[in-house]
Amino acid sequence: MSGLFRVFEAGERLLVEQAELLRLDSREKLGSFAARFGLGALGALCVFTAWLGFLAAAVVAFDALPLGTRLALAALAQLALGVGLIAAARSRNKGDEGHGDA
Repeated sequence: MSGLFRVFEAGERLLVEQAELLRLDSREKLGSFAARFGLGALGALCVFTAWLGFLAAAVVAFDALPLGTRLALAALAQLALGVGLIAAARSRNKGDEGHGDA
């Protein structure tokens, strides 16, 4: 009977150790994901501020036009770019719908 007890005890220790390894591995993966997400968010912020700087430079560069016209043209360019990107995303999404695993 004591041999059977030792087998169960060893199995229990093995399960506890496996759970601890899984916990440590999950913590490491979570830290790695958080670091990648943080760097990606910082990169997106830099790209966004650069884009705003580009728009401001475009508004200043065309100083021959009235300020209202320059701002309207910048807004129109943003609108056209946004609509184009949304249309591209929608057409790409529709193309992916037909390629599902059956």
